[in-house]
Parts: sequence; C-alpha cells; structure tokens
Amino acid sequence: MSRAERKARRQEDREAKQRQKEEEQRLREEEKARELAERAAAKEREAAERAERKAAKKRGGRRARREEAKALRQEEREAKERQKDEERRRREEEKERELAERAAAKEREAAERAERKAARAGGRRRARKSERAESEKRQNEPERFDHDVVARIRQYGVTASPAEPDERRNAEPAPQPPLTTDPNEPRDAE
Repeated sequence: MSRAERKARRQEDREAKQRQKEEEQRLREEEKARELAERAAAKEREAAERAERKAAKKRGGRRARREEAKALRQEEREAKERQKDEERRRREEEKERELAERAAAKEREAAERAERKAARAGGRRRARKSERAESEKRQNEPERFDHDVVARIRQYGVTASPAEPDERRNAEPAPQPPLTTDPNEPRDAE
C-alpha cells in the first residue's frame, strides 16, 4: 500500500469516526427532546386534571365531594382486594411448591432406601466373593516387610530379596553370623 493510499485510508477512518460521533450526538439530543416533551405533556395533564377537580368541586359542592370520596374508597377497597388475592395466590403457590418438594424428597429417600437394600443384598454375596479373592491375592503376593526389617536383613547379610537389582544378586553373599548371637543385637565391627 502506498503512502497516498494509507493517508487516504486514515482520512476516511477519521471522517467515519466523525460521522459516527455526530450521529450519536444527534440521537442523544433527540432523546433529550423527547423526554422534555413527555415531561411537559405530563405536567399539562396534571394541571388539567387539577383544574378539572377544582371546577368539579365548585360546581357540585358537597354532593360531588361525597361522590368523589365514595369513588376513592371504592378504589381503595378494590386495591386491597387485589392485594389480598395476590397474597393468597402466592401462599397457595408456596404450599404447592413445598408439597411437591416433600413428595420429591420422599421419592428420593425411597429410591435411596431401595438402592441401599439392593446393595446390601447384593453386597453380601459380593463381599464374600471379594473376601475370597482378596485372601487369594494376598497368598499370591510376596510378603512385604517393614523398612526396619529389610535394613536389619541387609545388615546381617541375608541373601538379597527378589525386589533388589540383579547386581546385588550376582555379588558374593555376605558371611553368615554365628548362630549363637542374638539377631536383634548389632554386630561389632571387626
């Protein structure tokens, strides 16, 4: 890309950004104007309602005020009824949900109980089989010694175990200690 093309491209990018900014500014101004118009319309409606109520008071006097109070009380009663109905409906839904949860919990517990029961019944058979297999496995495995025992065996020169490398096996066996000494006592250096 030549220098002129890069310059032209940068210029286009700047112009596109500028157009975008101007568009966003125009949209913000339109939104502001719309909000102001809505507020003005709401104020006008409130003023008109106020003026209408004032005029109705002057026209009807006591009877109109009574009617208005009666209508207001009726609206309040209806609102209270709606609120009570909503609360009643919510309580019923909560009860139904709790009942469903309890039923599901009971079903889960019953299924778990059945599973445990089946596992116990099958487990007894399997346990006997696995015990037999475990004992056979232990018999087939070479006996494992404690580290202290292995160290003591090495110290007194008993032949190498199969687990040690072949080099030690090929080496000369260590001299056997006399049988008169106690194997638990350490040997004196000669």
